[in-house]
Amino acid sequence: MTSHSVSSPLLQEPVRITSCAEFSLRLDKAIADATTSQILGLGVINLQRSDRIASLLSPAHAKHLEDHIWLCLKPILRSQDQLILVGPNECWLMMPGLAAPALAILAVHRILAALEAPLSVDDTSVYFSPCIGIVCTPMHGLNALTMLRLADNAQKKALQEHQKFSFLSGEINTNLLPENLPKLVAEVIDANALNVVYQPKVSLATMRVESVEALVRWPSDHKEYIPVNVLIDTVERCGLVEALTLQVLSTVLRESSHWNDLGIDLLVWVNLSAGLLSQPHLVATLAHKIDLWMSAPSKIGLEITESALIQDVAQTTEVLFELKKLGFHLSIDDFGTGYSSFAYLRRFPIDELKIDKMFVQGMIESIQDRQIVKSIIDLAHNFGLPVVAEGVEEEATLNALAALGCEQIQGFYFAKPMPADEMIAWCHAFHQRHHSD
Repeated sequence: MTSHSVSSPLLQEPVRITSCAEFSLRLDKAIADATTSQILGLGVINLQRSDRIASLLSPAHAKHLEDHIWLCLKPILRSQDQLILVGPNECWLMMPGLAAPALAILAVHRILAALEAPLSVDDTSVYFSPCIGIVCTPMHGLNALTMLRLADNAQKKALQEHQKFSFLSGEINTNLLPENLPKLVAEVIDANALNVVYQPKVSLATMRVESVEALVRWPSDHKEYIPVNVLIDTVERCGLVEALTLQVLSTVLRESSHWNDLGIDLLVWVNLSAGLLSQPHLVATLAHKIDLWMSAPSKIGLEITESALIQDVAQTTEVLFELKKLGFHLSIDDFGTGYSSFAYLRRFPIDELKIDKMFVQGMIESIQDRQIVKSIIDLAHNFGLPVVAEGVEEEATLNALAALGCEQIQGFYFAKPMPADEMIAWCHAFHQRHHSD
């Protein structure tokens, strides 16, 4: 897939869409297809045309000008870019397959330059003073509606600040967050409205899904959009970690009970925060929740970040051994990002190590990252522990990890996080594909 670049002009023959419904469907698909190396950009363009009144009074004039705008922008867009004129003064532009968010900015500058010169329509010169809002993935929990809303908010922000454009990537601008964010998050948790999605972990030896990770997401049908990093930060700051974790665990136990009825046996990993590890009643709380759903701790894995493990080593060690005694599986998440990995690893009753994606995704281009990954795998194997690599998106990365002896893969190369029913269907199709004979 070709990306916007400084060294070569943008490709011709982009797609012109005439239906907002079709654009939304295409945008949802583009969001689903986006990865960290194939970024999706979305622009909402406020044209601020000098002829707006004329275009409203004359449908023929409006149509004529729309065609002129399309012919003006078409040469500077790529074949995979998709544009729709949604009104007399607004365009939406979808830019899939970008190698970096900066390339969306490059496209915006080219659009601004293309609209500098006036267009002649019906012997009248039409001038533009465009203002553009841009949003780029990755943003967890996005759908077409929320991405368009964010881009529109960014456009309005640029307009208010008398700027040509406003850019939003990865982390949402705090100016776009609702003022009552803590109250909003508490209400969603109280309403048991958070979504849980699952990302498979695939064994390279058996090419089977042996476990999945449960990930929390803001409800997609909510009128506000809260990225997952902002959600987690708010939960931690406002003392809502336990409520969120128990809600996720309840959802996991309910849905996995249904899987068991279907004859599907999957270990589900749930993230455990540093704040919970320090709570004296944690073990009893988790055990009670398991009993309520008539499940078993052996069905649940708990992922703990490396930094959380070393905050209070004595307390953490005691809690982990109690959890292990009950039957929970334990994993160190984001391994390699802390400072005391080697010193404390032997003290904790861990079942696996999970390599942080920042090393995994850089290991093809970076000798240093590749060596770090190799060292972690060798260290884990010396302790008799299997290794999971997260954030795997490319076949070259997968092959390099397999060559180093990594046991399990998690990442977009195989599957994105999915709702429960979709995940089960995906696992069934995956196993059929790899074990058809």
